[in-house]
Amino acid sequence: MKVKEINSISKEDGFIYYINRYRGNAVLEILAKEVSIPVSFSIEINPLGQKNIEVENLPSSLNYPVMPVKKSLKEFIDSMYTDGVLP
Repeated sequence: MKVKEINSISKEDGFIYYINRYRGNAVLEILAKEVSIPVSFSIEINPLGQKNIEVENLPSSLNYPVMPVKKSLKEFIDSMYTDGVLP
């Protein structure tokens, strides 16, 4: 399982300045097939500057264990945040 990309990313308006919420479409490569799923995630920065990334609302129709998918998505989102790609 590999995350190819997350596209159509939009930032949701929020009232808490240290939590950013996003929505997008994740393209995953699962067993040599590409699958596109809607994904929503949040990035929270605590007072010490540490990031906490939460992936929410994965579809139940996904034919793969959830934990490896969430782990791969969190790593991909972290690299996007570090590279400054997120809106």
